[in-house]
Amino acid sequence: MVDLDEIRAEVDSALAGFFDRTTLAGGVEPHSDDMIEVIEGFVLTGGKRIRPVLCVLGWLAADPRPRCRAPLIGLAAGLEMFHAAILIHDDVVDRSATRRGRPTVHRVMAGLRPGGSPQDDEWFGNCAAIVLGDLALAWADKLACQQLSAEQLGRVLPQIAQMRHEVTVGQFLDLHSAGAGSSDADLAEMIIRYKTAYYTVYRPLSIGAAAGDASREVTRALHHYGMPVGKAFQLRDDLLGLFGDPQVTGKPITDDARAGKHTALITHARTAASPSQAVKLAQLWGKPDITESEVDVVRDILSATGTVRTAEHLIAEHHRAALAALDSPHLPTEVADALRTVADRAVERDR
Repeated sequence: MVDLDEIRAEVDSALAGFFDRTTLAGGVEPHSDDMIEVIEGFVLTGGKRIRPVLCVLGWLAADPRPRCRAPLIGLAAGLEMFHAAILIHDDVVDRSATRRGRPTVHRVMAGLRPGGSPQDDEWFGNCAAIVLGDLALAWADKLACQQLSAEQLGRVLPQIAQMRHEVTVGQFLDLHSAGAGSSDADLAEMIIRYKTAYYTVYRPLSIGAAAGDASREVTRALHHYGMPVGKAFQLRDDLLGLFGDPQVTGKPITDDARAGKHTALITHARTAASPSQAVKLAQLWGKPDITESEVDVVRDILSATGTVRTAEHLIAEHHRAALAALDSPHLPTEVADALRTVADRAVERDR
């Protein structure tokens, strides 16, 4: 049996060990303690660890009994560090105040600048967060690659490069489409595919599988599983972004609405809305100072247009497709069981 909690604990231990000042000696200047502490606090506090868990499961799908787990856990921890870098930058782009129930990195850094004006503090916080995100990217490479063999690196590095390409394209599409007022469902699907289906689920699986030297059949089965799970995960994320409890999700319900995110929920609602509902959505979705009571109006429209019901139906369909892919004879039974648990948790969650 594959113990998912044990995998998370091993990854957390590897991340905590990486932040040991002895480990970092020579890689960071002595006067950079603030940088280290802020990234350390962000990485080690909260997070689902879904990407490192999937990376480990991808490796175990190819090599169920690895001789040494240290390179595997290091690779998985590197993906979590990469994700931290992406989130740090993403929060600057989205102007988010909180992440995981705590102030975002750019807000923390703004508070560390003494004596400046509010505008100067904001500028410094944003710039510092970009730099800290870049540092986390460098650390991600160090963590992921330092224990892999040359042969493993030859297989893994192209997968990591592809992951970075995909998530960057997804981030740009997300940014470019925000506030545009479009009902382009194909674009919303593309954003889900690049930002989540690839980045969150399939690519971590494929990176682990490449390190374990997986067969084409194993990689194909992981792809057929990963893409629908990723789509279901993002749809649930979008629903939680509007209907979730901020005390549980760690993010305000106003964030997506304020940014005018081009989500599958909104494209469906715009298509299904009555003329009066469409006008109200146009007024509120993307409003920079939207209030919680105005988000309530958006939520009422999403419910009235059948958008929430449609999203739940799609989540269930994607979930079924993912579970069907696990019937592959090429996946070890204990890995398939663990992936089934991951799929269940991806769609049945409150944060």
